Amino acid sequence: MMRSMKLSNFPIMLAFLFTLAILSIAPLSTPAWCADSPAIATVLASPPAADLGMSTKCAYCGMKLYVKKDTPSAEYAGKHYYFCDKSERDAFIAHPEKYLHQAANK
Repeated sequence: MMRSMKLSNFPIMLAFLFTLAILSIAPLSTPAWCADSPAIATVLASPPAADLGMSTKCAYCGMKLYVKKDTPSAEYAGKHYYFCDKSERDAFIAHPEKYLHQAANK
């Protein structure tokens, strides 16, 4: 008669801990690449031609800048916003209201 082998709980615990580790580093906000709703900020491929040469402030840090064809930009609630670099644009896209509030208080 065959004996049934008792499996150790170690693989189950290891899988559980691995799952918890993955969940703890998962993003808690909507990533920029899935911003497809009009209520969410979206990346603009390039600024509209009418805005080229315009003087504005970076929506992230408030620094003065001039819009060029390669200026990182986003659209939110029907308005275009411009940034010093892509990392600032991506932070804005993740939480636009946070940065609009900060800009209003500067």
